[in-house]
Amino acid sequence: MADKLKVAVLGMAHDHLWSNLRQLAELDDAELVAGADEKGALREEFKEKTGCEVVYETYEALLEAEKPDAVFGFSAPAHHAHVVELCASRGVHVMVEKPMAATLEQADQMLTAARKAGTTLMVNWPTAWNRGLRTAYRLVQEGAIGQMWQLVWRGGHCGPDELGCSEHFCEFLFDKHLNGAGAFNDYGGYGASMCVLFLGSPNSVVGVAGRLLKTHLPVDDNGMMILRYPNAMCRLEMTWTEAVPHKPAHDAVLYGTKGTLIAGGQDVKVFTRNNEDGESVALDDLPEGEQNGPVHFVGSIRSGKDPSFLTNPDLSRAAQEIMEAGLISATNGLVVSLPVEDHLFRE
Repeated sequence: MADKLKVAVLGMAHDHLWSNLRQLAELDDAELVAGADEKGALREEFKEKTGCEVVYETYEALLEAEKPDAVFGFSAPAHHAHVVELCASRGVHVMVEKPMAATLEQADQMLTAARKAGTTLMVNWPTAWNRGLRTAYRLVQEGAIGQMWQLVWRGGHCGPDELGCSEHFCEFLFDKHLNGAGAFNDYGGYGASMCVLFLGSPNSVVGVAGRLLKTHLPVDDNGMMILRYPNAMCRLEMTWTEAVPHKPAHDAVLYGTKGTLIAGGQDVKVFTRNNEDGESVALDDLPEGEQNGPVHFVGSIRSGKDPSFLTNPDLSRAAQEIMEAGLISATNGLVVSLPVEDHLFRE
C-alpha cells in the first residue's frame, strides 16, 4: 500500500464535509487529491476551502482520471448506494456521512457491493467521537448500572433552515426521496444506532411523525420511535422545531436494574441506590486510531479491519432497519416487527 492514501470526494452537499476535510489534512499518511460534484458552486467552495484545484463534474470522470484509493461520500443519503457501487467495482474504499442511506434497500445495496468487492465501508456518525457516549458504553459493559432496560434520547434543534445550514444541505434534507424523510431520518439514525450499540436490534418498532409547525416544508419536522425488546424498551425523539435548541441538553439517559446513567458530551453521571445524588465519571480518552472519522477510516483501510463502534456498516444497517420500520409504522399506524424484509422481494 502506498505511503499516502489518495482520497477523493464524491458529493459535497453535506455540510459535515468541511470539518472532515480539515481532519484529513492533519494526517501524514493520506492526502486529498480531487473532488467531484455536479454543482459548480460546490466545486468552487471545495477549491477555496481545501486548496485542491482538481475538480470534476461527474463521479465517473474523477474515478477514471484520478484512481483514488478511498472516497468520502458526502452527497444526499439516497445517492450513497450509487457512490459505493461505483467505487466498489473499482476496489475503492468509501466513507459516507450519516445516515447510511435514505432507505433500507439502499443500505443493503451498499453492503452487498462492498462485501462482493472486499472494500471498506464506513458510516461516519459524529456521535462515534463523543467521549461521553464512549465512557457510558464502557460503564454499561462493566455493569455499573446492572442490566440495562431502557435508553431515552432526543435529537434535533430549531431546524436546518433556522440553524444556518447551507442551501445545498437543506435542499436534500427537505426532500423525502433524497433524505428518506425530514427530521425523522435526519436524527432518527443517531438514536437508532445508539440503541443497536447498547441493546442490539429490537423485536418491533412503533413510530409517529408529522409536520407540526414548519408548514413551509414538504417533510416532517418532528418524530418519535418506541423500540421494543424482550426485556427492554427505547424511546427516541427527533425534532426540527425547538425554540431554544438543546435546552435541556440532549443527553442519552440509560436505565439499568442497579442505577441510571446520564451521558453528556462533556460529562457522565451515574446514579445508584447507594448514591442517589450521583457521581461524575471522568471521560475516557478516545481509543488510539479512533479520534475522528478520517483517522479511523484510513486506519481501517490499512489494517483491513471493519470500522468499529457506531461506524460499523452492519450496525449502521441495523439502525437503518429501525428507521425504516419506524417510518412504515408512522404511515400505517401499526406496530412493525423486525426483520423488515419486504424490499427483498418483487413489488
